[in-house]
Amino acid sequence: MMEFLVTFNSSILPIFIIVGIAFVYNRLVRPDIQQLTNMTLNVFAPIFLFDALVRNKIVLDMVLKPMIFMVILTGALMILAYVIAGIIKANENERVSLVLASSMINVGNFGLPLIYFAFGKGAEAYSMLYFTAFNIPLCTVAIYISSREKNIRNILIDVAKIPIFHAMVVALAVTGMNVEVPEAIGKGMELIGQATIPLLIFILGLQLSNIEFKIGYIRIIIIAVCMRLIVSPAIAGPILDFLGVSTLEQQVAVIQTSTPAALLPLMYAIRFNRSPDLLAAIILVTTILSGVSLTFLIRLMAS
Repeated sequence: MMEFLVTFNSSILPIFIIVGIAFVYNRLVRPDIQQLTNMTLNVFAPIFLFDALVRNKIVLDMVLKPMIFMVILTGALMILAYVIAGIIKANENERVSLVLASSMINVGNFGLPLIYFAFGKGAEAYSMLYFTAFNIPLCTVAIYISSREKNIRNILIDVAKIPIFHAMVVALAVTGMNVEVPEAIGKGMELIGQATIPLLIFILGLQLSNIEFKIGYIRIIIIAVCMRLIVSPAIAGPILDFLGVSTLEQQVAVIQTSTPAALLPLMYAIRFNRSPDLLAAIILVTTILSGVSLTFLIRLMAS
């Protein structure tokens, strides 16, 4: 029990403290969450990614396994969620919410800070690789699942607009050609990068404070919680063993992809009228319960 509390205190509690502060701040001030989110995703996160990849000399070969892992894990969770939805005879909106909650992971607002607090700066580069890989389905597959039109052309256009993806491509080109980033630019990017993790957590708290829990979707919520917090890490481990990644990278990948359901699909659910109340409830419950599940998982992988 003491080891559990120590792990929770050092890895999980800092995140929940910042989330709590943001939660209260949003209730009192009501800031423009969309503007803060856009600023973070379009400026801070891409610079953070570029700085981490260049500073840690990450090259293209190191990106391939995270991408393969993303495709296999996301695909497996989606297929399993669709099968379960068919077995329990879920309606269309319940099925969409279950699939999105099970397969779309909060690798950014929750995952990046968690890895930083659990493993320190030594794991930063790995966490950024998996953050980048798992943002691709968030900005493509999640739209496809949510949309009733399923316009592939528009989805591809959206992918081309993702600054994080562009930052990864430029950073890999810089490291691949051994280009030295000027010291002044490097220091400036590092300062911006240091502000990114607190910003990501704070925005998570702002967004969670707007979620209202309703009691009508208990069975879907229970299934989604099990998929996100139990089934996902159980599947992730064997996949990473098969891919032959290093011990630290495997720990980072399993923990970062065992975080709560992602927030971005909630925006799609609202846009396409796909039971946003249900998906919001799943996000809230998985975030709360992840404080326990992730603490146990960190302890298990550290032993």
